[in-house]
Amino acid sequence: MLKYTDKKSAIAMAREGDMSDADILKHALRGIGGDERRRLVIEWGEALGYEATDVLRLARKAGLISSTHPPKNRGKPRKKEQKNTFE
Repeated sequence: MLKYTDKKSAIAMAREGDMSDADILKHALRGIGGDERRRLVIEWGEALGYEATDVLRLARKAGLISSTHPPKNRGKPRKKEQKNTFE
């Protein structure tokens, strides 16, 4: 695991190479999964200069972590309610 100063140096080099912050996070998280991934997003986000909520939002938008919201019903038609024809 990199120290904070090592992260800052790696970030400076990556930014000189025109990497976006999302790309930097993507490379930092390579091979990491689960809860550890979210923790590292926050750690690297601090080194990038983000608040925790902002870097989590960036990571979600970049597809690096899953959303905390349930998936939306995309592309599947809703079942129509059947009307009671018996009176």
